[in-house]
Amino acid sequence: MRTRDQIIDAIDSAIDFDMVFLLTTLMLLVLGTIMIFSSSYFISKEASGSSFAMTLKHIAHLGLGMVVMGVIIRMDYRRFNSPKFVMPLLAFGILCCALCFVPGIGIEGGHARRWVRLAVVTLQASEVAKIGLVFYLAYYLSKKNKKVEDLAYGVMPLLAIVCVTSGLVFLEPDFGTALIIGMWSVFILFVGGMRFKHLAVLFAAGVPLVVALMILEPYRRARLTAFVNPWNHMQGIGYQIVQSMVAFANGGFSGSGLGEGTQKLFFLPAPHTDFIFSVLAEELGFMGVAFVLVLFGIWIWRGITIALATNDTFGFHLAISAISLVAIQAIVNMSVSMSLFPTTGVTLPFFSYGGSSLMTVFIASGLVLSVSRGARV
Repeated sequence: MRTRDQIIDAIDSAIDFDMVFLLTTLMLLVLGTIMIFSSSYFISKEASGSSFAMTLKHIAHLGLGMVVMGVIIRMDYRRFNSPKFVMPLLAFGILCCALCFVPGIGIEGGHARRWVRLAVVTLQASEVAKIGLVFYLAYYLSKKNKKVEDLAYGVMPLLAIVCVTSGLVFLEPDFGTALIIGMWSVFILFVGGMRFKHLAVLFAAGVPLVVALMILEPYRRARLTAFVNPWNHMQGIGYQIVQSMVAFANGGFSGSGLGEGTQKLFFLPAPHTDFIFSVLAEELGFMGVAFVLVLFGIWIWRGITIALATNDTFGFHLAISAISLVAIQAIVNMSVSMSLFPTTGVTLPFFSYGGSSLMTVFIASGLVLSVSRGARV
């Protein structure tokens, strides 16, 4: 029979990844599932006749995601540091974005073409592209770390790939996700060694372009106007943000109670996706919001700690890319819900309903945990 010490050693060897990061990931997923059940209860009933349909589908995605994350954790992430893996995955992500515009393959919803149907699987194209870029950025920076200091030969070739990807996403149209991809990529380049003066050049060129894209399109210009003063447009373009602010106000310090929120009763648009954070704020109040922020803070902190602890350049960039992608999207979503950023349709990682976005979170978390196996945290 095994002795107590042998059993402990066996457990330690089996669980050789960062447990704090894993437990935080699981807590966010559990809380996200609870909020999906609460926020989708009435919408699911209206859409399918069952109040549990969306929650059950989400749980199925959770099960698949857990398997995928488990496989990635047990793999050596260094296997991904190969052009034979990275380039086809990147190409597939870009191809998915292009296929959105092909009749019969691209799926239209809400005046946008953001999904592709491949055989029996429906994917959100931008999520596939994000995963491809995570691996490509890590691979590129680990191979050309010194060249990143050169704007023409180190930065621009990578940005060309990013611009093609974000440009296709922008045409879907999905301005919010395209902007996130752009901001995230520049941030990763800066972390990877891009000079500050080159960052300033990109900032000086990028900000006017973003502003122009916002004001030249009528509906984006209207959203910007509503962001400045939503109460003047509360029955029109400012309706979403006003209802979100009402949800936060109703929540107060301790919230109205789980499941007791009223804004999800067809007042707040997309309460189970883009504005699920507002439902959480109403039902769990300031305390619930603070708890979620703390969980995200721990998740990001442990991810950065893992990245800094590894002595492998590819592992460092892979972990930082995965962590920052999720973090930036979470910040944008929460900022929109709190009227700190103009309304844009991006999901809240771990919380919003949607299989593709949830799978991105599982893959990102799995990669960080895989890196943590070789790190000394």
